[in-house]
Amino acid sequence: MAADKKFLVRSIQKKESLIVAYCTFTNMPFVTCDPETYNDQIWLFDTEEQLQAFAKPYTEKKIALKGVKYPNKKFLNFFATLFSMGINELVFVSGSGQEPLGLEELVHRPDYTKLPKDRQPIFNPQLQLTALYFMQEASRPVPDEEKTDLADLEEELAVNLMKSRYVMPIEMFEGPESDAEKLKQKKYRLPLLKNKNGDAFQPIFTDPTEMSKFNKENKFQAIAVPFESLSKLLLKDATGFLLNPNGFHLALPKDLLDGLENRFEL
Repeated sequence: MAADKKFLVRSIQKKESLIVAYCTFTNMPFVTCDPETYNDQIWLFDTEEQLQAFAKPYTEKKIALKGVKYPNKKFLNFFATLFSMGINELVFVSGSGQEPLGLEELVHRPDYTKLPKDRQPIFNPQLQLTALYFMQEASRPVPDEEKTDLADLEEELAVNLMKSRYVMPIEMFEGPESDAEKLKQKKYRLPLLKNKNGDAFQPIFTDPTEMSKFNKENKFQAIAVPFESLSKLLLKDATGFLLNPNGFHLALPKDLLDGLENRFEL
């Protein structure tokens, strides 16, 4: 690592806090793609004034940003979760300017390969990333014709939706049977979430971090479900699935699932 990067890493480690640019459409860090390196970035600031200056051109494009402050004791956990989002670069903005830093120059990528296959957590960084880009653009309150990149983003998102395995919360009924037997006998409950229109959606997640935001009382276990099996687990009263309800909250209605299956000939 170059000397200037080592100095940047040490200065970050000593900071009392950092402000992260969040997109209000996704409830997640705001992501950008560097036009030259194509690195997927998030932005961090020393002060609220620096954040406001950064946010101004995006506000003019109807992209609403806010700052979320992280104290030093939460740095490591926050930076580690960025791997599950597909982020590979951080941009730090201070009084002396802005400096990019590769995520792996700051924290080590978690290695789960030594765990048994059935205990390795599910992560979908490409799905997370494409969904964030899509929702940042799709949610802008402007006419559709102004959303020039939306078609390409939607296509990329569709491909990643099809390729992914999902974390689904499930509550097993009490009884002497094993979890496998309970699954076979359908002795379980799947949660439902209702929106303001009364439509019911089943929550599913891209990774354990997103599920933990929903499962704060530890009521639910997690099962892994590939895309092609989602429809088999859709409840009769459900309109569809809601992916990462505490994050970018992407609705996947049943007709969309059916359309993707037909489009890609599963």
